[in-house]
Amino acid sequence: MPTLRSKASRVAITAVVAAFPTMQVKAQNVLPSASVTDSTAAPADGRDLYLEVFVNDVSTGLIGAFKQLSDGGLASTPDELQQVGLEPVESAMGGDHLVRVDRLPDVSYRIDEATQRLYVTATNAARSAHVIDIALQGKRDRLEPQSGFGGVLNYSLFASTNDLKDRTSQLFRGVSGGFDARLFSPYGTLSQGFIASLSDGELDGFTRLNTTWSYSDPERLLTYKAGDFVSGGLAWTRPVYLGGFQIQRNFSLRSDLVTLPLPSFSGTAAVPSTLEVYTQNARTYSSDVPAGPFQVTNLPIFTGAGQAQIVLRDSLGRETTVTLPFYNSNMLLKRGLLDFTAEVGSPRRNFGVESYDYDGAIYGSASTRYGLTNWLTLEGHVEGGEDLVNGGAGMAFPLGYFGAASIAAAGSHHEGQTGALVNASLELSHDGWSLYGRIQRAFGGYEDIASVTADIDAVPGPDEFPIFSAGVPRALDQVTLSVPMPLDFSNLNLSYAHIKSAEGESSQIVGVSYSQTVFKDGSFYATAFTDLDDKNSFGVFAGISMPLGDDVTASTGVADGPDGVSVFADIAKSERLENGSIGWRARTSEGGTPNRSAAVSYRSPWARVETGIQQFDKSVRGTAEVDGAIAVAGGGIFATNRIDDAFAVVDVGVAGVEVQHQNRPVGVSNRQGKILVPDLNSYEDNTISIDPRNLPVDADVPETRKIVVPADRSGVVLDFGVSKAADAALVSLVDRKGTPIAVGAKGRVEGADEEFVIGYDGEAYIRTLHRQNAVAIELPDGSSCRAEFAYRAVPGQQVIIKQVICF
Repeated sequence: MPTLRSKASRVAITAVVAAFPTMQVKAQNVLPSASVTDSTAAPADGRDLYLEVFVNDVSTGLIGAFKQLSDGGLASTPDELQQVGLEPVESAMGGDHLVRVDRLPDVSYRIDEATQRLYVTATNAARSAHVIDIALQGKRDRLEPQSGFGGVLNYSLFASTNDLKDRTSQLFRGVSGGFDARLFSPYGTLSQGFIASLSDGELDGFTRLNTTWSYSDPERLLTYKAGDFVSGGLAWTRPVYLGGFQIQRNFSLRSDLVTLPLPSFSGTAAVPSTLEVYTQNARTYSSDVPAGPFQVTNLPIFTGAGQAQIVLRDSLGRETTVTLPFYNSNMLLKRGLLDFTAEVGSPRRNFGVESYDYDGAIYGSASTRYGLTNWLTLEGHVEGGEDLVNGGAGMAFPLGYFGAASIAAAGSHHEGQTGALVNASLELSHDGWSLYGRIQRAFGGYEDIASVTADIDAVPGPDEFPIFSAGVPRALDQVTLSVPMPLDFSNLNLSYAHIKSAEGESSQIVGVSYSQTVFKDGSFYATAFTDLDDKNSFGVFAGISMPLGDDVTASTGVADGPDGVSVFADIAKSERLENGSIGWRARTSEGGTPNRSAAVSYRSPWARVETGIQQFDKSVRGTAEVDGAIAVAGGGIFATNRIDDAFAVVDVGVAGVEVQHQNRPVGVSNRQGKILVPDLNSYEDNTISIDPRNLPVDADVPETRKIVVPADRSGVVLDFGVSKAADAALVSLVDRKGTPIAVGAKGRVEGADEEFVIGYDGEAYIRTLHRQNAVAIELPDGSSCRAEFAYRAVPGQQVIIKQVICF
C-alpha cells in the first residue's frame, strides 16, 4: 500500500481516485451492496483509493491509502490505520494482511465522492493514541564530527624552595612536571603521558604513564583503544589497567541520545486542547493535541526522584492537571539498548611508579548491559586467563516511583580453588528522603584479574606506609541516608561503611553531617566521623561560610581530631575562566601545629600561573605553578591554557576581531587573523561566532556564526572567510525622473555572474566591479532598464555611488 500522505498532497493525487457513490458502513453490520451501481463496482482484485481522513468530523490533515474491495468493503494496512487515528485489531485482519475498516469494533465510516474524503465515527476505545514524542521536538539533523591534523602538549610544572629560614641549604629545591602529549587526526588520537622531575640541575626522575591510540565511530557508537587503558566493568566488578586492545559501546558519542527509560503519559482530550508539560517547576513542552486519546512519551526528566505535571487546557480555558511521579536511575537502560565493553591484554602494575611493569600473561574481560524492557536491565560479565575463569550475571529493576535495585552473583576458579561473590544495591527516594545501600560478600577462593596479578613484592612492610589490599574484599557494606530537617534549607546525612579485606582486616566508618543555609547566602556545616574498629581514628569539623561579593568568600571553623583542636580561617577570591582573571587565597590554621599559607593566581591567554608561600610549624617555603598547553594546528603554533578536550583554531582573516564561544568572549584574533579557542566539548554542538563591529568597512563577511562538532580531544579549523571586499560599492539607482528603482528589483552585472537585489531608496550592494561597469535591471512590472557607472576603490572605506540613472 502507498505510504501516508499529508493533506497538502491531495490536489496532486485526486486524479487517481475513481468515481464512487457516497456510502456509510457500520462495523459488524451486513455490508451494503445494493447502493453500489454496476458502473462503480470495484474490480475483483480491489481498487486503490486515496482519501482525506476525518475522525469524528475533525480533519486529521492526512490522506490515507485504502483499498476498496470487490464486496464493497474498505481495507488498509495496520500502520496506515494507526497513523490516521484508528486502532487496528487482529479480528479485523484479512488473509491479505489488510485490516478491514468495516470490521473494526465501534467504528463506522462514510465516503464522500465529491470531496474524496473518508468520514469516520469512532469511540475513544477504537482510536489509536496520538503520540507526542517530546525527545524529537526541535531536533535537527546531527552534524558530522570533525577532526583536523595537529598536536597538543599539556604541561603542569611545580617548583618549590627549601626552608627559607634555613640559610645552610640551597634556595631552589627542584621542579616536577606532569605532561600529556597527543597527536590527532581523522584516523584517531595517539596520546602519551609522563611525569618528570629536576633537582640540583639534573633530571632525576622520568616515568611513562599511558600510551594509547583511540578511535571513535559515532555512527555505530563504538570506541576502539590500543595501548594502555582501564578495563570496563559493572558496579560489582573491579577494573584493572591493561596494555592491549579494547572495544566498547560509547553512548557519549551521541549527546542527543537518552539511555534511561523515560516515563510516558496517556490520556484523552474531549475537544482539541493545549498540552503543557512541567518538570522541575519549569515548562519544558507545549503543543496542541486533537480530540481523542493521546500519549506523551520521553518526558524530559533527570536522574533521581521527581514529579512531572501534565496540564491539559481546552478552548474555554478549563484545565486538567495530572501529577506524574517518577524515579530514574543510572542502573537502568532503555528497552532495546545494548551497552558492552570487551578487552584483552596484559595487566599493568605499579602505574605511576614504574614505566613498563606488565604482568606478562594475557587476560581478557567482557561486560554487557541490555535493556530487556524499561523495567528490567540484564547484566553479564566474564574475565579470565592464566588459569583464571570468572563469570557472573545480574539484573537491575525499578521499585515503582520510589527507587531502583540491582542484584548480581559471580563465581571464579583459580589454581584449583573456587569461590563466589554476591552483590546487591538499593536506591530509594521519597519526599526529600533518600537512601542508598549496598552489600557484597565474597566466599571461598573467589579471585579476579586484579587479585591474581597483584605485585606481591609491592606489599609494604610493617614500618612502611600502608596501601589498600589488592585481594577481593571479603565483606563490603555501604549505607547513606539523607533526611530533610524541619528548618528550611537544612539537611542531615548519615553514613556507614564497612570493609573487611582479603587478609581479614576490618574497618567500620560511621559519619554524620549537617548543613544549613544562614543569612540568605551563607552556610553552616558540621561533620563528624569515627572508625568503630579504631578508637584513635575520629574527627569533628564545624564551620560557617559567607560570600562577601565580587567572587570573594570567607569561612571559619573548628576541627578536633587525634592531633588536638585547631581553629581555621580562610578568605578567597575565585579565579574565573576568562583571560585576565585574578584569584587569591589566604588561610590560617591555629592549633598544635600552625599551618599558614597565601597564594595568588593569574589566568593569561597563554597559561595559568600561581605563586604562594606556606608556613608549616617553623618552616617556611615558597611555591610556584604553571599550567598551560602548546598546540599545533591550522598552520600555526599557539601557547594557551590547558586543553583537556577539543579546541578550534578560528581563522577570521583580520586581526583584532573578537571571537566568542557559546556567546562567551574568548579573545581577539592575532596579527595573522587567527585565535585558538579551547574548552570545546567533543561530539557536542559548539557555537563559535565573531563580532563584526571591529571588521573593516570594506570587509566581505560570508558568515559570523558557525556550529562545529569536534571529534575526541581533537582540533578543528574554522575559516570565517573574512576578506577584503572584491571591488564592491553601494550604488543608488534611479529612473529617468529621478525616482528610486522599486524595492525587490533584480539586477545583474554585464560580463559577470554577479547578481544583486534593489533595496530601499534604490540602493544595491554590487560586487566584482571594474573601472567602467554596466548593469541590467529587471523591474517588478516586467520591464527592464540599463545603467552605466564608473568605479574607483578607496582602501578602508565603503565606496558609495549616488544617482545612477537607469534608462
